[in-house]
Amino acid sequence: MLQNLLDQFRNVFLAMPVPSRVIAGLLVTVIVIALGFLVRGNSSPQTEFLLGGKLLDEKDLDAAEMAFGSAGLTGWKREGRRMEIPSAQRSEFLAALNASAALPMSLRSHIQAAIDSSTPFESSEQRLARVGHAKERDLSDNITKFSDIRSASVTYDLGERMGLSRGRKQSASVVVQPEGLDPLPRARIQMIKEMIRASFAGMSIDDVQVTDTNASAMPGDSENDDPLSKKRREEESYYEQKIRSQLAGYGQIHVKTFADIDPTMGIEKASLKFDAQPTTLSETRRKFENESSRPMPGGVPGTQANALSNRPVKIDATTQTTKTKEDQTSSNRVAGQEYETTRTAALTVKRIRVSIGLPMSYYRQVHVHNFLQDNPEKTADDVEALGDDALQKLRDSTKLAIQSAVTPLLPEVSAGEDRFPLVEVWDYPDLPERTVASSGTGQAALTWLADSWQSIAMLLLAVTALLVARGAMKSLGGDSDPAGFSEGFGLELPAPPAPVEEAEGKHDQMEITGGSLKSELVDLVEDNPEVAANVIRSWVGDAA
Repeated sequence: MLQNLLDQFRNVFLAMPVPSRVIAGLLVTVIVIALGFLVRGNSSPQTEFLLGGKLLDEKDLDAAEMAFGSAGLTGWKREGRRMEIPSAQRSEFLAALNASAALPMSLRSHIQAAIDSSTPFESSEQRLARVGHAKERDLSDNITKFSDIRSASVTYDLGERMGLSRGRKQSASVVVQPEGLDPLPRARIQMIKEMIRASFAGMSIDDVQVTDTNASAMPGDSENDDPLSKKRREEESYYEQKIRSQLAGYGQIHVKTFADIDPTMGIEKASLKFDAQPTTLSETRRKFENESSRPMPGGVPGTQANALSNRPVKIDATTQTTKTKEDQTSSNRVAGQEYETTRTAALTVKRIRVSIGLPMSYYRQVHVHNFLQDNPEKTADDVEALGDDALQKLRDSTKLAIQSAVTPLLPEVSAGEDRFPLVEVWDYPDLPERTVASSGTGQAALTWLADSWQSIAMLLLAVTALLVARGAMKSLGGDSDPAGFSEGFGLELPAPPAPVEEAEGKHDQMEITGGSLKSELVDLVEDNPEVAANVIRSWVGDAA
């Protein structure tokens, strides 16, 4: 059965003209190559995300790329904050991460790695030094987990014992690089100090020094400043943070605060006042009446006195009466008094002035947003240019809205004083940055070529086959004709028939029109090569 099928294909192929054989061979070649590409494309390895699609930081992604490059692995690429790797080489990629210590921070412990790498031949000092260094690296990684810190480095040192004391002086230095250009707030620095202090037993918070790379002042300058400057800086930083948080929806803005501090370092006053009328607390009154009586004298006892002559005596006044009256009054009074103490706080804030800058692009964005909101059926291309009047209107409304939002955050002012002038709103031109030629189009073209190069190769191969076939057919119908065509292959040609109007359409048989035999044969070969070959074959057979 198979042999018969092959014989049939062989006979058909031998019966085909040379151009047809060339075209058939090229088409078979194209089909075979296409099948090879199809099988090769289906056998390409599938990809998956590293660690199940875990989101990695920029530092972890860079470390992973270095690990893969050192291990000689290929086929990986970044997809945002994830790493895409071939599924067939998953074990090799994980082994490269583990071997190079490039695992993400949440999966890595430098202390554990230091303990695992210890040997029984090393001294205790070496082991402690390795573990201490690993602890510093772990603390640095923990500090970078704060959202406003990009990188951190912790250095710990332990001093020598002094005299007979058992304690040793210890200190820690932390260098942090915040995200953006603003320095870290004091609360974040205090949190870092507390974390470092709690990580080392016996360390005080004064032994920890945090250096902010975005800070403009040297560490310790704030403690050496005079109290007035220190208070002013603290108040300005406090209100600036509050205002930035309140105006977070306005995008990239410039905020600067200016604090007016009362230089008085605190006053305490005491006053004592007495009332003009005293207050009676208690009153006592005592009255005494005394009455006494005694008889009148009647004579003197004895003979001498009685010997005298008789004297006259009043008979009614036989007694003598005495009366005495006494009135005593006492009262307990106290004078009314008023004691008043007044204390004024030291370095109080009299007023806070705020300067807020908005970019010009903010007004253009608001203009486009308002236009699209009023005209939902239109697009951003239909928005008209922002005129001067519309710009000024947006400035006034925005200034009023910002003043209304910021003013309640400021301290109270004196009665009758306007608070709005304390908030100044201005705008600045945000100049466009130097445009860099984007590689998006080129990258898309390269990606398309990488995905479609097989189809393009097959298309080019088919076009090449058609060009070869066209060249072969042209070579058969060239200007230099064989001698047999000119001589008619030794046959007597019949007289040309009368001209007949040619019917529409084409015929499969050969017709003699009376024209040039060369032209007729060339046309016949071009229109139907198989019919021409059959005619020539019959002529040669009859002549033989």
